[in-house]
This record gives sequence, C-alpha cells and structure tokens, in this order.
Amino acid sequence: MIEERAALSGYHKKDFIARSCIYSNIVVVGKQENIKRIVDSLQEMQYVMREIARQLQSGDFSLSEDAYKEMKEDYLAMAVTVVDIVNGAAYLFDKSPDTDNQHWKADLELEKFRGILK
Repeated sequence: MIEERAALSGYHKKDFIARSCIYSNIVVVGKQENIKRIVDSLQEMQYVMREIARQLQSGDFSLSEDAYKEMKEDYLAMAVTVVDIVNGAAYLFDKSPDTDNQHWKADLELEKFRGILK
C-alpha cells in the first residue's frame, strides 16, 4: 500500500514516508496533470466495484468468504488512499478539503472497537 500511495503522491518512496510521518497526512507535489493517475485509479475502482455489485445482485459472485474479506480490505485501503491523496492535492486546484477529516481513520477504528465491546 505504501508503494501505491508514494507513486500517486508524486514523491519518491523515502520522501513520502518521511513527510507522511512528519505531517500525519499525505502531501502531493507536482502539477494538476499528476492528478490524472488518481482519476484513472478512481475510474478503475468504480468500474470494478460496479462489476462486483452486478455479480452480487445476480448471485454470480464466486469468491470465498476469505477472498471476499481480502478484496474488501484491499479496496477499502485504496479508497482511503485516494481520499487522503485528493485531500493532499487540493491546493493544486486552489481548494482545501471540505471538512477537517484528518483523523477520520482513527475515528473509524474507535467506532469499530466500540462495536466490538458492546
């Protein structure tokens, strides 16, 4: 996952890791054209998710429970990465993220733990 985040951010892997640790978020460098890779990833993800939804609705979904969980985690990680990168690239478009969602992942984890404890 780190390799994908670094590639989409425009930084070299070591610089990406250092800046992510320092700033607790993803910072994107470059020009607006670099966002094309992000848009391409989103379009691919959208296509695949639509195909999965179609298969689920038709009952033609042929993944085991474990494979489904792994796929779900992979796509969740990709979605999280895309959101983080788009937030980090907002300045390229003279924008800022709509909300301060820097800690949303930690909040989500806390909510999961609360659900487990109930």
